[in-house]
Amino acid sequence: MEDRKTLIAKLEALCSARVICYATSDRGGQETQIGDDAGPVFYQHLRAIGNVDRLALLLYSRGGQTMTGFAISNAMRELAKEVTVLVPFRAHSCATLIALSGNKIVMGPFGQLSPIDPSITSPHGPNLTQGTETKFIPVSVEDVAGYFSLARAEAKVAEDRMNEVLAHLCTRVNPLALGAVYRAREQIGMLARKLLKKHLDDESKIERIINALTRQLLSHDYVIGRTEAKDIGLPIEDATPDVADAMWGVYTTLAEEMKFAQPWNVEIELGTQQSVKRTNMRAVIESLDLKHCFATSHELKRTTLVKDGMKFDAVQGKIIDEGWRESA
Repeated sequence: MEDRKTLIAKLEALCSARVICYATSDRGGQETQIGDDAGPVFYQHLRAIGNVDRLALLLYSRGGQTMTGFAISNAMRELAKEVTVLVPFRAHSCATLIALSGNKIVMGPFGQLSPIDPSITSPHGPNLTQGTETKFIPVSVEDVAGYFSLARAEAKVAEDRMNEVLAHLCTRVNPLALGAVYRAREQIGMLARKLLKKHLDDESKIERIINALTRQLLSHDYVIGRTEAKDIGLPIEDATPDVADAMWGVYTTLAEEMKFAQPWNVEIELGTQQSVKRTNMRAVIESLDLKHCFATSHELKRTTLVKDGMKFDAVQGKIIDEGWRESA
């Protein structure tokens, strides 16, 4: 298999563009999202490349922080006259939002986009307490919208009584959390519109795309292939066989480096040893001349715990290092 630098160089030649790869891990137990800490790292690659006619971003991610995706998208548009987004496989949620900034989105046969409606985690939202730990449960924008649609369509609640439906919901979910959900829905539409307007002039097409990605597909887990993405109105281009092969090759090297197919299991990592140190690669930003990796280093130890007078074996783990590092 060709190494990633060779594949990036091949993509640059095929696409007549400078190429940046950004991937976040979806390895079981080590899932990583697009986060604001990636912004300064991404900008280093943009600065190294400089102002160019064409820039291509190869993207693999299950999503992340909306405003980070928006900021990355704007930064690319500042330095490149034309932006292409390359999607060999998954570019979901926030990654789909980033893709909206592209003059064209080049998708391989397995390329996937998704709805961009966010889920909101708020201290005002529902929570689950386990022992001394309280976890806040994300509130999905589409779940709230679905509740009102259910009231209208199935319960046949008239519009003049929808205030009662809202009042009942407010007894179960903090009104401030519902306000955050509404604001998030309006915001994601605004951000998508701003990105699309940078390269599309057709207002009706822009609204059709936004409605599809924020309201019509009903589930945040819905997967949009390239044929449906074209039907929605997105500027999709089928990858040529050579581009598809190179994109998939890059994805394969990323999947191997971040061990997507091997769920994180502390027992497997320890094996027969009493203690080990392991480092997991969880995100990569790479261009032809630079590479940065986000990694987490763990220290794992076997130990014996006592509870209610009973001894049992356990594994204690702690993070001893974490962050972005420039890599060779």
